[in-house]
Amino acid sequence: MTIHRSNCALTGMLFSAALGCAGSTGALHTRFVAVHNTLTTMGVSQLGPLSEGSLGQGTTARFPVELEARCHTFVAFTGARDVELNVLDANNQRVAGDSTRDAQATVQFCPTVRGRYTLALRMVEGGGSYLLTNWQGGTNASAAPSGEGGPGSCASAIPITPGQTVTGDTRRSSSHNDGSCVGAEESEGGTTGAPETVYVLTLERRQQVTIAVEQTGFDGTVYVRSGACEDPATEAPGGCNDDDGDTSHSRVVVALDPGTHYIFVDGFARNAGVYSLTVTAADVPSVADVCQSAAALTPNTAVTGTLTAQDLNVFQARCGNNARGPERVYRLEVPTESRLQLHQESDYDGVIHFRRACADASTEVECNDDAEDQQHSRINAVVPAGTYFVFTDGFAANAQGAYTLQADLAPVAGGNTAGDTCADAQLLTPGTPVDGNTFQARDDVRSPCAAATDGYDVVYRLNVTARSRVKLWFDSSDLREQGTVTVTRACEGAPLTAATCTAGALGEAHAYDQMLDPGNYYVIVDSAAARRFGRFRLNSRVESAAEVERVCRAAPLLVPGRTVTGTTVGGTDRFQASCAGSARSPENLYRLVVRRRSAVRVSVTSTTSGYDPAVFLRQTCADSTTERGCNDDAADVQHSQVEATLDPGTYTVFVDGFANTNSGAYSLECQVTPQ
Repeated sequence: MTIHRSNCALTGMLFSAALGCAGSTGALHTRFVAVHNTLTTMGVSQLGPLSEGSLGQGTTARFPVELEARCHTFVAFTGARDVELNVLDANNQRVAGDSTRDAQATVQFCPTVRGRYTLALRMVEGGGSYLLTNWQGGTNASAAPSGEGGPGSCASAIPITPGQTVTGDTRRSSSHNDGSCVGAEESEGGTTGAPETVYVLTLERRQQVTIAVEQTGFDGTVYVRSGACEDPATEAPGGCNDDDGDTSHSRVVVALDPGTHYIFVDGFARNAGVYSLTVTAADVPSVADVCQSAAALTPNTAVTGTLTAQDLNVFQARCGNNARGPERVYRLEVPTESRLQLHQESDYDGVIHFRRACADASTEVECNDDAEDQQHSRINAVVPAGTYFVFTDGFAANAQGAYTLQADLAPVAGGNTAGDTCADAQLLTPGTPVDGNTFQARDDVRSPCAAATDGYDVVYRLNVTARSRVKLWFDSSDLREQGTVTVTRACEGAPLTAATCTAGALGEAHAYDQMLDPGNYYVIVDSAAARRFGRFRLNSRVESAAEVERVCRAAPLLVPGRTVTGTTVGGTDRFQASCAGSARSPENLYRLVVRRRSAVRVSVTSTTSGYDPAVFLRQTCADSTTERGCNDDAADVQHSQVEATLDPGTYTVFVDGFANTNSGAYSLECQVTPQ
């Protein structure tokens, strides 16, 4: 091609000798040399001489070129702040291009037939000298198969530079590598995953690289390795992604150091097909610089901020999809061994994590993605005195929005908090959830459900005016399965002797559920593990025992071998189960009398479109702890079935619905086979 060529015509063989006549474009020639050396080692050759010229801001130079049906890589080096390079077809339509904001533009284009095209070089911001080169070699992934050593393999990776968009087809490749998120299948002969196409990316300086892949008709993945192409151990932290929003998109945003990196376009399990790959990059400060500029996080004081598209992803974490979003870093000083509660609330799906050493990922202490929901993250830990680095981060690469971060410290032995002892127990009103926290509580009461060294606890008062069914459960809880709910009349004593309790109690289906006589009770929320603490939301329900028992007694008799029809539409949700999303929908009850030890099978079939029935079985109608079986789907969502071996007695069969507001018509059948 011929483009405003100066007397300094540099070919691939003569480029070093020509540097002497570079004049004012010496800096551009230096950049060209670095790219030239990289591409020639990859077997890509310069086609024709260097083309030079000068353009003002906002002006465009157009150059007709005749291209063979091979892959071409066009590189423009300029003195402008932002340059745009496009390839136009005979109809003046853009068929390839680089529109990233940079002084250098790179476009790879692989025409399928020989033809005439036009290169359009535009100075978007700033102006000055430019160099433009055409390189030939390599292959588009869809042009030829990449065998073990062919183009698109580790032995012959396809060069790619920031700003390029290329297309390919992994069906023409082979399978020799897998990423940590690929989901490859194992066989006797080794990994039998999907075929992959490999690209090589060379960076001259540390940059945040965004690798976006859009797949056509298959579930693809993308991953990055640094230094050694065939070594899975060199995969960049956070550098593997399967789905970005859906199975047709994969995206990695990762900070990479100067050097050679390999990008793998792969498939989940054995998926393969056509894709487009776009690589962009932005300069990032060094990890040391970011750590050095970390803002102070004052204990017990909230800080606010906003993550924007200009923020970068420099650090990763062990949880929250490796925390692939942008982050802010704070320095926290802990003067003495303390309880630490880190809490973040954000407009986006946030992640928080903290380390002992800012630049060393191996010193990560804790990480949390979701607390009660995706907009809340929380960490509870007891930490030694020292300096820590706290990262407010995002789950997704495009996380943006406002956040509030707070680090609270408390003595390890505990401090003053409402309801810390039986003497200052807080009132619990049935039907009104309360938000509590054992963060500053002491270990005053020992639950019979907990270990000898249980944990920190808070106390509530509950007044029961008549014999009632009392249900207590956590709507949300940092304590998870370790947390306990204990009910007692006498609050003194360790351990409590006259008390009933439930461990876990997360969700109404797992609630503390007991019949209690009239009187005043203490409700104790216990962390139930040494040095464990956290926030919780406690909910409660008190129902007249007479009403519950009336519903249980009124249940019709279920006759084995006889089909019963009914509907739960318009019914009431009084009972929950261990399956079917807690079965919080309206239910119908049936009594089943077993006269001798028998194998029992209860089957429910939905006769209403959209109704997802559930069935469960209890030995004692009002006591959830006596559940003997629960099933949501048997073969499909229209059928549910419970099978159990039961001793003689009267049982209650519940026909319910999946989760909440799920009701409809059904048929019910019971088979009893004596053993």
